[in-house]
Amino acid sequence: MHGSIGYISSDYFKIISEEYAVIYTPLDAVSPIHVNEGNYGSIPKYYTYMDEEALLASGITQVQNQPYLNLKGNGMVIAVIDSGIDYRHPAFRNAAGTSRITCIWDQSIPAGEPGANVPYGTEFTEQQINEALESENPYAVVPSRDENGHGTFLAGIAAGSADPAEGFSGAAPEATIIVVKLKPIKQYLREFYLLPEEADAYQEDDIMFAVHYAVQCARRMKKPLSICIGLGTSQGAHLGTGPLQQFLNWVSSYAQNAVSVAAGNEGNARHHFSGRIREGDRDLTAELRIGEKETGFVMEFWGDMPNFYSMNIIAPTGERAEIKTNLGGEVQNFRFVFLPTRIQATYIRVERQSGSTLIFLRFLDPAPGIWKFQIYGEIEFDIGFHMWLPVGRMITEETYFVESSPENTITNPGDTEGAMTMTAYNYRDGSLYLNASRGYLTNGRVKPDMAAPGVAIKGSVPGNADVGLYAVRSGTSISAAQTAGAAALLMEWAAVRGAIPSLNGKSIKNYLIRGASRDRNRDYPNREWGYGALNLYRVFELLS
Repeated sequence: MHGSIGYISSDYFKIISEEYAVIYTPLDAVSPIHVNEGNYGSIPKYYTYMDEEALLASGITQVQNQPYLNLKGNGMVIAVIDSGIDYRHPAFRNAAGTSRITCIWDQSIPAGEPGANVPYGTEFTEQQINEALESENPYAVVPSRDENGHGTFLAGIAAGSADPAEGFSGAAPEATIIVVKLKPIKQYLREFYLLPEEADAYQEDDIMFAVHYAVQCARRMKKPLSICIGLGTSQGAHLGTGPLQQFLNWVSSYAQNAVSVAAGNEGNARHHFSGRIREGDRDLTAELRIGEKETGFVMEFWGDMPNFYSMNIIAPTGERAEIKTNLGGEVQNFRFVFLPTRIQATYIRVERQSGSTLIFLRFLDPAPGIWKFQIYGEIEFDIGFHMWLPVGRMITEETYFVESSPENTITNPGDTEGAMTMTAYNYRDGSLYLNASRGYLTNGRVKPDMAAPGVAIKGSVPGNADVGLYAVRSGTSISAAQTAGAAALLMEWAAVRGAIPSLNGKSIKNYLIRGASRDRNRDYPNREWGYGALNLYRVFELLS
């Protein structure tokens, strides 16, 4: 870790890895939270959801059924970090009715003594889960539930047991399953980011602890691990430089670990503005339409280095707010005479992790109408910048950039270099998912890596046979889940059967990229499909 925490009582900090730790401080003992030059990366970001023929399209069914390969995830572990799981669902049981889930860490259930394996929340073992399944009241034994259903769906896509009557199977139906139910974002962070109370959101450090937990569980079991993260946020420089992305890179670099993440569903949301000020131009203006029902939101401006930038904000009434560039990261407060709107702005000339210029904006009680942002640059050569609004349900559909760009909308942690960043397509007609985020990253690095089926896909949902155990959903998180299962099958061959024991997450990504199906009418890589469509069977064809 950078620096020392040796002087802090262990009751007030938890270590995630050699690079990262979390320090807990009572809210009444610290100043109100705000962004400054040194702490942007230290404030946990928020994350939210990115949501048998599909397996055939990805070359998974062929690998499962090929007599010599017969890969189904045996000896593998798949970890799903999300909203939890309906552990009673038949998709997560063996033929004998016992559970395929080896453990559930429910971060949301407090415990007097969390136990040796988890720093907070409650861990439920396979034995406890099986006791619950035999009980007339299972939730009295294991009270963990998936109220949202997102985690149950992803777990089914990645590792659900085959159900011939329903025409359903997960990609790795014999893999052992680890589940982490993330606890909701802390209220002070929800208020800081101005997130709607009804919106599901999770915080960065809890996801990092979840990944660490999954890695440690798999190591104790001495089994290879495939991690699925179907969450995302538009926060950050979109360069893969944040704490979660760097941690996932570290995990992916180790043998027998793979990470699959969603590219995001922001391609059609109009939440991104991209601008370039060219030599000879004085400035460039971005226009933002704010809807009638908007109560508050945050927005981030990121300017490409090595240039510097300044910003003027023009309200619908014509009133102006000039953001000062020389205050060393102090919060600047702006009020307007004819509007109730308040804006809090922080100007960070060089953000520590990315090296980019960051202007962090909080809009409180924003007035509806067209707001203008005049961007000025200290121009030595053509300079580019990006502005991102919150993802999905964190903002109303009536708030958007008038001239938006669908490119550079890959969500974090989809910008993680070592992870497999998956976009979604419709395997029935070969079309890209309408809402899929587009690449590349702002530094030109290729993302997404590949596409996998993610449109109108059947998967497991919480419930019972009377109300239905399966439903159809769409989204890039589904593509990430299928890829997590595909990675598990590849590692079963490479690690469990000993073909290439040293294979790590980055190598697995490279093998899958080489096997991807490509349309002769497209150039690859590209911003929409990355290197092509997932085709696991073709990987083995090339290896042969």
